[in-house]
Amino acid sequence: MERGRMYDELGEIKKGPWKTEEDAVLIKHVKRYGPRDWSSIRSKGLLRRTGKSCRLRWVNKLRPNLKK
Repeated sequence: MERGRMYDELGEIKKGPWKTEEDAVLIKHVKRYGPRDWSSIRSKGLLRRTGKSCRLRWVNKLRPNLKK
């Protein structure tokens, strides 16, 4: 497998728009573990997104106290 920016030991990193199913996985993870340890989402095989991408999605779009 090619190594580099787009790949790691878990396969290709997902980029682009988030799906509803991915949001649900992220919300479930945060409810269980709290809004921290973002890289564990990928290492546990829950999502093919980077920890940074998960953190930004939570902070900017999904957290309950987000003002719209």
